Amino acid sequence: MNTKIEWLKRNWMLLALTLIVIYFLTRDYLGVRTSMYRNSYDTGVNFESVALPSAKSINPIYTPQAAPVAQIDRMVVQDTDVSLLVDDVAGSIKTIESSSVALGGYMVNKYLNQPEGAATGSITVRVPVEKRETALENIRKAGVRVVSENVNGNDVTDQYVDLQENINQLEKTKAKMQSIMDQATRVSDLVEIQNQLNNIQRQIDNNKGQQKYLEQTAKLTRITVNLSTDELALPYTPDEAWRPEAVFKNAVRAMVQMLRFLASGIIWVIVFLPLIALLAVMIWIVDVAKKRMKSTNR
Repeated sequence: MNTKIEWLKRNWMLLALTLIVIYFLTRDYLGVRTSMYRNSYDTGVNFESVALPSAKSINPIYTPQAAPVAQIDRMVVQDTDVSLLVDDVAGSIKTIESSSVALGGYMVNKYLNQPEGAATGSITVRVPVEKRETALENIRKAGVRVVSENVNGNDVTDQYVDLQENINQLEKTKAKMQSIMDQATRVSDLVEIQNQLNNIQRQIDNNKGQQKYLEQTAKLTRITVNLSTDELALPYTPDEAWRPEAVFKNAVRAMVQMLRFLASGIIWVIVFLPLIALLAVMIWIVDVAKKRMKSTNR
């Protein structure tokens, strides 16, 4: 007996931690079991018979592993990035946009910048996936040379299948809730069931909206084109990037920017010169007053 008491004294901390872990584990389990009976009413309407879908089955973030789908049914979202050297950035952007619209696509966004140096710009379009190669061919013809071209594919088939499984489960739950609603007689029961039905319907609509988005994204491939009259201004830089004329252009641009910065500083100083002069006069007056007070005190 004394041996057991001594052991407890030496290991009381380990025992306490073990009891705490057991408490939290059993608390979670009992909490789940208790919540199953919380919505039962005296009218005989048994909410326990309604198997609401778990959070994992209705949460779009949760993506359980689905069974592989046949290759012909795969849903792949394709994105293409192209860097294009052109003679006229604005003209090439218009050409790419018009050719994409002619293929049944549309322009998502576009950007154009024309400084003193090399003009740059970009355009993003979406075209039907079956017209992707034709659209890329038109883009290549709109420039002098394709500097880089990168294609990214994202298989969203499993995500689409998971969303469909969630919809099916939610539809079954909705049907059960509607059958229970027909049996309810108390107003509080009807209000509670209607709230549950509204919540389930919102989840169904959300899952269907995500499915539609995946379908449209897979049908319309995205192509982003970066354009410039200077190859070094594109996102991709060639392997042999050093060119004397390009270095000279960059140096001239840097010098122009520096001169602009200095000129802007001078303009700011001139504009604030009256205020600076006023502050200087005030400081001088205060300094003179202090000196007079010191001489008077002496």
